[in-house]
Amino acid sequence: MTTLALQFEQYGAWRTGVLNSLAEFRSWLQQHDLYDAQADERVQRIQGVLKSDRLKVAFIAEFSRGKSELINAIFFADYGRRILPSSAGRTTMCPTELRYDEAEAPCIRLLPIETRLQEASTADFLDVDAHWHTVPLDPSSPDGMLDAFRHVVETNHVTRETAESLGLYNENDPDAAYALDADGMVEISRWRHAVINFPHPLLRQGLVILDTPGLNAIGTEPELTLRLIPDAHVVVFGPTPA
Repeated sequence: MTTLALQFEQYGAWRTGVLNSLAEFRSWLQQHDLYDAQADERVQRIQGVLKSDRLKVAFIAEFSRGKSELINAIFFADYGRRILPSSAGRTTMCPTELRYDEAEAPCIRLLPIETRLQEASTADFLDVDAHWHTVPLDPSSPDGMLDAFRHVVETNHVTRETAESLGLYNENDPDAAYALDADGMVEISRWRHAVINFPHPLLRQGLVILDTPGLNAIGTEPELTLRLIPDAHVVVFGPTPA
């Protein structure tokens, strides 16, 4: 991990150097009356690409195969406890992105599961704050971090019909009977997606981690199949049950 951190640090320094050189070149063009609308458009485009450039790594495996433990070891080891929770339930944890954007305060943004009833993808909701529930993060407080991260695995108990309408229950699934509790209700995740904005050095350099609930989630959440996983630069597959 030390080597990876060093490589990200070097890449970050290179990216900063290119942005500084670009700013100096723009200043030179302006001084010599060579900076027109076309040049400005190109500069803005290059700046946008460099500032938004991220390395996305997706972790895919069945539930309870150690994905969250690995992420805890890499990003939250200094807290001396498990910060990112995990759940053994098939439908009781949402896909979680771990990233950092210095323009935002540390927080967890949570998209309600009910948005699955709308004809819109997760990406369509990203820039619409009204749809998200935001939980502030205090990286200096281990207890505060632990309490905040518990929101990621919050669940609701809904009727079988509601779970089916959300795409989280299928009576033809061999395991469907196990999803029902004694009252005939289904426990599902309260959230469709979680985005964690956390100032870890690797995340500051542009690393983005996608933690998926399990292999079954690839079938139940089209966003994972159509956008999040295909957009990842690296996909890490965990061991499957024997």
